[in-house]
Amino acid sequence: MFSKLTALVGGGSGLPFDLGEEFPSSSSFCNWQHFRGTTKADGSPVSVFRLAGPSKGDQRLEAGRNAAKRLRTLRHPAVLVFKELVEVEERGEAVVYLVTEAVTPLSLVLSDMDLTTRQQYLSMGLGATVGALSFLANDCALVHGAVCMAAVAVTQTLDWKLHGFDVMSDHQFASQYDLPLTAAAWLVPQQFKPGEVAKGDWQAVKDGPAWGVDAWGLGCLMQEVFSGSPLARTEDLRNTDCIPKDLMPYYQRLLASQPARRLNPKQLLEAGVLRNRLAEATSFLENLAIKDTMEKDTFFKRLPSLLPSIPPLVAQRKLLPMLASAIEFGGAPPVALTTLLEIGKTLPEEDYSKQVVPILTKLFASSDRGIRRGLLENIATYGPALQDKIAEEQIYNHVASGFSDGNPYLRELTLKSMAVLGPKLSQKTLSQSLLKHLAKLQVDEEASIRANTTVLLGNLATHFSEATCKKVLLNAFTRALRDGFPPARVAGLKAIVATAQYHSPEDAAMRVLPAVGPLCIDPVHEVRASALACLEHFTKALTGHHRELERKAAVQEGETSGGKLITASAPGSKEGGSLLNSFGWAVSNLGLGRSSADAAGAKPAVATAGIVLEPALAAASASKQVDAPPPTVASHITGTPAAPPATSSGWDDDDLAQDMMRDAEAGNALRKPASTAGGGGGMKLGVSKLGAKLKEDDFSEW
Repeated sequence: MFSKLTALVGGGSGLPFDLGEEFPSSSSFCNWQHFRGTTKADGSPVSVFRLAGPSKGDQRLEAGRNAAKRLRTLRHPAVLVFKELVEVEERGEAVVYLVTEAVTPLSLVLSDMDLTTRQQYLSMGLGATVGALSFLANDCALVHGAVCMAAVAVTQTLDWKLHGFDVMSDHQFASQYDLPLTAAAWLVPQQFKPGEVAKGDWQAVKDGPAWGVDAWGLGCLMQEVFSGSPLARTEDLRNTDCIPKDLMPYYQRLLASQPARRLNPKQLLEAGVLRNRLAEATSFLENLAIKDTMEKDTFFKRLPSLLPSIPPLVAQRKLLPMLASAIEFGGAPPVALTTLLEIGKTLPEEDYSKQVVPILTKLFASSDRGIRRGLLENIATYGPALQDKIAEEQIYNHVASGFSDGNPYLRELTLKSMAVLGPKLSQKTLSQSLLKHLAKLQVDEEASIRANTTVLLGNLATHFSEATCKKVLLNAFTRALRDGFPPARVAGLKAIVATAQYHSPEDAAMRVLPAVGPLCIDPVHEVRASALACLEHFTKALTGHHRELERKAAVQEGETSGGKLITASAPGSKEGGSLLNSFGWAVSNLGLGRSSADAAGAKPAVATAGIVLEPALAAASASKQVDAPPPTVASHITGTPAAPPATSSGWDDDDLAQDMMRDAEAGNALRKPASTAGGGGGMKLGVSKLGAKLKEDDFSEW
């Protein structure tokens, strides 16, 4: 990722890591140079701190070795993680390389944040650092001696880590001459030294509390992070305008002139002034395994309301990985997926593909139906970012199990997800798997699913091979024309027009017109209007085909046309195009208004359906009209088309067209249209047998 600095590191080829770019020296601690790096063993990112001196006994190198020793032996969540120490000689200089977990200087991270929304993050970070200082003073009796913003670094997940242990010393030292704090005090900038250290009064340091020196440094750190700039001189500590009011009393006690009067960091933690909603949320996620189900449900329902007050960078790098881990390993309820996707929307496209998509891919393999529902409901959000190979090999098979789910809402969600996944599938998967599932869904007991299956087929037509289109489309669409559910008939009519380029003149004349004709007197206005528009479209197309034949005959007598296709460029074919873009899903979600329990498990006993087409169509769809069947010429036509044989894809032959031809020959006149009151004979609406009264507001547009 980063180029090696071979010019800087003469013998660097033997080091166990590769050096990357250097962070600005103004953000580094004391004399250390801070580089990004990667390990040669596995390429994992690390931070490399470099310190050089004229000889191995140089005081700076001695202090650097002290820092490495302390990092190696200390373990705390807010202390930088030690990995390796390497000492080499380069160009006549003695060099110490300290390798740690990958971090970024705190000052650089804060500069990328909006000042107006980072207050909670600063308090949370300070809380972690205060915890580390309390651990050093109260549990280990150690003095850090150089607490400041340069001594704090930030991980990829925005956790604050304390380092800069160069002058760290035992509080109750035996001899001040062996004390790193006394020997290397000159390394610490003057403004960060309390009075006793600045004067060299080491006995006062020893006689005071273990936290005395570091309490002063903590006050300096507060000034720097809340003001947003490094502390340039001691007098700047008097500028308290940037300090939050609730922290002011504690800030003043940290900077007391007498060591004994300075505030113990432990007391600051116990006061709770650094706790906030962000800190509580991260703490809850870190301890999710020990929370009960009720606590988890309450927390994740409230979590979305927290997001507006959190800096986007914190949500992306801190909360997102924690949420992903909680969902992946089963600790979080399905509702947490909504928050994860909400945060994911703020990521750049490249980061979204790297951070969110792999998580979602793993979740598709989950057996939790609640998670599957959440994934399907939001697939339009993340679906476009899925790579075709991932959609084909890792996702489709898991999603396809929903085609036969006992819950109608999950079947419909699975169907609609194919509008996103379908274009990413191979021809083999489309023809050998997806089409078989769609053939079964076109005779589903739920009327809205039957209608939307036709919509999906029309929308995916451009992704099928030409042979598949000729073999499947007309058979499927003419089946829809005989459905007892008016939106299904409308969907079939519009699908035929939208896919006109795949229908030859022979098919138009011998199959389309005979199938569409009876619907011109359908009792439902939307169906009649769509049927007449369909007839007009193909009549114009056939007229254009006739003129083309006449032209060719005039040029060369006896020449015949060979089944020229009616394409979108032919006269009258401009109404074609994407079916889904043309009029949307035929009807809306089955699950609207259902409880989570219904969608997650039990199949509803009653399914309601409404018509959501174009405004002109929806306005005329009263419940009385919806119950009316299409006009037919044979009594065997029913409200729900017969299911295809198990050994067939459902669209492999011309049975449907042949049936309609036999119907036309058998009847001398069309059956009188059914009453709009819905009481006469004829077929029943596909969903009326469920006992549900259809209303237009039962569905919302998907």
